[in-house]
Amino acid sequence: MKTALFLAATLLMAASILLSIVSDMQQSPLAVVKQQQQSSQFLHYVEALDNALCAAMPTNGDVSDRVTLPAWLPQSSGIALRISGDIAYAFRPAVPGLFSQLLQDTENSTHFGLSDPTGITTPTGWQPRPAFIPVGYVVYLRENRC
Repeated sequence: MKTALFLAATLLMAASILLSIVSDMQQSPLAVVKQQQQSSQFLHYVEALDNALCAAMPTNGDVSDRVTLPAWLPQSSGIALRISGDIAYAFRPAVPGLFSQLLQDTENSTHFGLSDPTGITTPTGWQPRPAFIPVGYVVYLRENRC
């Protein structure tokens, strides 16, 4: 009787583990697609910011409403574009996997980083974080010139 109960509990545990693995496998491709979509959207905003800089964009302030996005790309309130002095910034809240996807999509571009309380950490080091960029954001930064 104890053996049968032990065997039943073991089989139930094995079935639970298998179902968990199958569930994880089904969610993983969806998570990857979501990361790719978020990365692509952010990169379109970055491209719009870069294009605006080369078209004599004003030198300071929020420029989110002044860039030209592709017609099919809806405006996102979660992505901000700002110029401060001689540096242009695009930033949005970080979500799991987004930063690594951006680095993969841009071949480890040094223009991308993550904001933390001390600054912005990029693949090549640390940059100062302006007060308008919150902690926990993915940030694109570049000098304000073509």
